[in-house]
Amino acid sequence: MAHPAIGVRTLELVDPRFYHLDTAPGVLDDRTIAYHPAAFSARSRRLLDELFPDAIIATDADAAVLGLNLVSDGLDVVMTDRAPHLEAELREAGFRPVTVDLSELLKGGGGVKCCTLELQETRSCPTRSSPTV
Repeated sequence: MAHPAIGVRTLELVDPRFYHLDTAPGVLDDRTIAYHPAAFSARSRRLLDELFPDAIIATDADAAVLGLNLVSDGLDVVMTDRAPHLEAELREAGFRPVTVDLSELLKGGGGVKCCTLELQETRSCPTRSSPTV
């Protein structure tokens, strides 16, 4: 069952170590996220708690190694091998973590999600016109 449409919500990051939203929450499926509460303002934490009451809470150690910069298909979760607490929490919640050594990528401030390209399906595709000769 998909999460009801919630529209766009503003979240405020307050810890400079977590410089964009790929570093502090991780989307696991339509209804579940993992996140690091200390990265967010009190208002944002309240909103996340309201929208995702079953969220998995990541520790500071998980978040510091970009453990939340993950990719999930709703069951399998590709993530760093340096966040064992988060890995255990995901298993406990019924997900299947697939850990990868990202130590070199982490040196440059990146994680799993940084290695992906999102493809989005569009409802209508413009037609291409043939080149004129």
